[in-house]
Formats: sequence, C-alpha cells, structure tokens
Amino acid sequence: MSKLALIPSDGPSEQQIAEIEAGIRAGVVADYLAAVRTGNLLDQLSAEYLAKQIDQSTPDGPRLLDELADLNLPAAA
Repeated sequence: MSKLALIPSDGPSEQQIAEIEAGIRAGVVADYLAAVRTGNLLDQLSAEYLAKQIDQSTPDGPRLLDELADLNLPAAA
C-alpha cells in the first residue's frame, strides 16, 4: 500500500492532498474487505481502528468508519 509522492518545496497542492487521501482511504477499504473475506478478525479490527483515526483527523470529511459499516449491509435488490 506504500506509495512515494513527490511534494514541491512550496507544499502539496489541494489536488495532491486529495489524491493522497483517496489512496489511503482506498487502501484501508481494500484491507478491510480482504480481512472480512479471509475471516481475519485482527486485520479487520486494525482497518477499523485506522479508519477511526482517519475520521478523527478529518472531522469535516466523509466518515470512513461509516463506509466500512455500509460494506456489511446486504445489497439492495
């Protein structure tokens, strides 16, 4: 999941920050889904904990824990 990003000396642009955040969120979702699929409770709890930390650091953004919880809901017909 690690990815190297070059950041200009005057700081990252808003677009770069959004792309980095989206990549991190996608990685957490992928890790969570893999843990659920394989029945690895420790990895599932780890992904949920990381999602909680991300939610706390971005209080105005979409809730990643809610997204993970929605993945467990049955699909609408």
